[in-house]
Order: sequence, then C-alpha cells, then structure tokens
Amino acid sequence: MNVRLLTLLLLLLVSGCAAGEEATPAPDTTIPVVDSDSSAPPTPDAALVSLGEEVYTRACASCHGDNLEGEADWKEPNPDNSLRAPPHDATGHTWHHSDRVLREAILQGGERLGAFGTSNMPAFAETLSEREVDAVLAYIKSTWPEEIRNMQVGITLSDPGP
Repeated sequence: MNVRLLTLLLLLLVSGCAAGEEATPAPDTTIPVVDSDSSAPPTPDAALVSLGEEVYTRACASCHGDNLEGEADWKEPNPDNSLRAPPHDATGHTWHHSDRVLREAILQGGERLGAFGTSNMPAFAETLSEREVDAVLAYIKSTWPEEIRNMQVGITLSDPGP
C-alpha cells in the first residue's frame, strides 16, 4: 500500500473518532513520512546488522522473543500491573518511536516510564556500548518491511528531542 495512502487513511480514521463531538481544533501532530517512491530508508551495513542480531540474541530475546515476537498478550499488563515485553517485529509498536526514544528505552529500561507505568526491562546503559545499541536497532529495523522503515525514519526526523 502506498505510504501516502496509508497516512491519509490513518488521519481519516483518527479524525472520524471525534464524530458527533463538538469540534475542537487539534494540535498539529502530523508525522512526516518519507516517500518510499523517492527515497528508501538507509540500509545499514551487514556487519552492524549481524552484530545487532548477536546482541539481540544475548540481551533481548529472552523477553522479546527469538523472532522479535514479544510476550504473549503483550498489550495486557502482568498480574503486578507491569508492562509485558512488546514485539519488535512489524506487528508491534517499536517502529512508532524515534531512534532517540528507542535508545532511551534500551539504555534506561523500565525506569524511563516513571508515572506512565512500570516495566521489568533492565537498563542496559552499563552493559551495552553505543555501537551495540545502534547494532540492535539496525538488526530490528532490518526485519521491517520498507514501508514501515520509511515511516520510522519520518518519525525519527520529526523528533524534536529533549
């Protein structure tokens, strides 16, 4: 499906959710999308992806799954109300976040959530190098279809940062 069409459908769906309510101008939250017809997302070097797969297998797969599938029922909280490990494949929400946010998640673990919830994810700031973090992200992204990689690039480019 064309990226522009998908974005338009998403915007129509979101705007249709407010039907019947008093119209209030919403803030501009449009996410720029990199047009897949004009520029493909960057293709990381094979050595970085390979390192990322090794690091993912060692540090992430026990919770997020050997095939990036996440925990069963990942959208439902655990009995202690903590969040389950989400999938990192195209079915999850990882690609909805910028590279900056994904790095924070890896480095800070569940602590980063603060008032938004709790997670058992450990912080990897002391155990993974910057290159290993970049490699894990390169590996995860390498499994996504080009259209999703394009959308995630757009999200990363539009992230104003802290």
